[in-house]
Amino acid sequence: MTKAEICFNHYYTYQELTDYLNQVSEAYPDLISLKSVGTSFEGRDIWAVTVTDFNSGNASDKPAIYLDGNIHAGEVTGCMVCLKVIDYLISNRQSDEVQRLLKTKTFYILPRVNPDGAEKYLTTPFTLRSSVRQYPFDNYSDLAGLHPQDINEDGQILLMRVRDDARGEWKISAKDDRIMLPRRPGEQGAAFYHIYPEGIINKYEDNSFVINRTPYGLDLNRNFPSNWDKENISGGPYPTSEPEVKAIVDFILDHKNIGALNCFHTTGGFYYRNPYTYSDEEMDTDDLRATQEIAREGFYVNGYSDVKSNNRSTLTEWAYEHQGIIGYTTELWNRQERAGLKREDIANAKTVEEIEEINLKLLNWNDMELSGRGFQAWQEFQHPQLGSVEIGGWDFKYAVQNPPPHLLDQECFKNALWALKQAAALPECLIAEVKVENINDNIYKIVVSCENHGYLPSYITNKGKTVGAVTPDKLSISGNDIELLQGKDCLELGYLEGYMNGQKRRYFSYGDAAKSFIKRSFLVKAVRLPATLNIKLQSQRGGTTEKEIILE
Repeated sequence: MTKAEICFNHYYTYQELTDYLNQVSEAYPDLISLKSVGTSFEGRDIWAVTVTDFNSGNASDKPAIYLDGNIHAGEVTGCMVCLKVIDYLISNRQSDEVQRLLKTKTFYILPRVNPDGAEKYLTTPFTLRSSVRQYPFDNYSDLAGLHPQDINEDGQILLMRVRDDARGEWKISAKDDRIMLPRRPGEQGAAFYHIYPEGIINKYEDNSFVINRTPYGLDLNRNFPSNWDKENISGGPYPTSEPEVKAIVDFILDHKNIGALNCFHTTGGFYYRNPYTYSDEEMDTDDLRATQEIAREGFYVNGYSDVKSNNRSTLTEWAYEHQGIIGYTTELWNRQERAGLKREDIANAKTVEEIEEINLKLLNWNDMELSGRGFQAWQEFQHPQLGSVEIGGWDFKYAVQNPPPHLLDQECFKNALWALKQAAALPECLIAEVKVENINDNIYKIVVSCENHGYLPSYITNKGKTVGAVTPDKLSISGNDIELLQGKDCLELGYLEGYMNGQKRRYFSYGDAAKSFIKRSFLVKAVRLPATLNIKLQSQRGGTTEKEIILE
């Protein structure tokens, strides 16, 4: 079997992505299936990859994790992390850890849920937040003001600095002429500048023009049903109005075995987690503890910490609030950390000197690790309207929003491990033992022991039970040539707890044992011998297992 080739030294276009997914699904049909779950605004397929050991059971009969990337157009690292998860699972399928995961878990992976936006970002000079659909207005090109454009035709849209000693808001740093610093109150006697996006001014009359806001005002990650805000224009006209979001919601609703979720974004090097619109103290204590403990497992492999978000109408919020799924928005890539900066250094910077020091460290990182490639030196250009300007600044696509290509693989690798850690925490419900006792003649007592060997309970979260998103576990018996003498052939068990439920006093190392074991019995009569019994445990999010028993 030939492995499908993939490399992590550049960002895949839509065609490269599609080609790889077709190749890998054809090369590993026992591990991977591929299908389109919808089409984007411009008509591109939104690909969904299912990864599991199909020889050990159906994907829908195993606890599942949902992974996606690239709901925001320029956050293309997310797509590459999803591809790394696929590559890691097939490359390490013989290892004990991965083999166990593939046999007991399912990975649903949607690498690029916003193919239109990513394609525009990767193949043109433009940047955009999310969807390519122009919203909330469609007459953008007619609006007066500055429109971003690659006016010097170097394939990038950077910044323009325009000298204005009287009104300019910015000045050049004396320590490095690439750095622009705020003009201090009352400061005179220096060269001062305006800074604008590189572009052309529509209906230009004088220097009082405005910078037009983007025509791409939609944010697909504000279009989900939970706490949707009609006052937030980026959220669209109504929840799931956008085809990409509708495809995601339908996919999750159609796959009831999903108990974990991770959406890969950039940037920052941390995880956004629930709750979003209320305090930690208002969240169910078990749900919060599980969310934070699983995030800590991610910290061990990628060094990221969990952060409570205050966004709303996001996929991660909807997944928990409406479906009871434990989810994270992983903000990949931390340029500041690579430059030796701490998050609080930037958050607390107030003085011009502190801002200058931050910029010096970033440029030093650029010069040492990127050989200067991440910052384009200011170059004079004759603007058709503004006259002499200088164009330059950080190459946003190369060094800011995503890792430079030579750093991409390591970012993908450590976050693929994070996805595996999260999947490993899912419940694992199974039939541990079946005892058969011959009572009299052809009458048998069948005693079935069901167990959950996973960290999470079969219901995943208390929120899931509260909103009715997860059905109770069931144990059923059927077979040829048998008659049930007592009770029902399908018993509702409630739920099997995970070992997290026995850790409520975890720091004191004692507490009540988790209710991760349930025993039930059936009384049956064999009409004739031998007779075949089929016993099935069905847990919506904990997995389905069956055992066949022969009565002789």
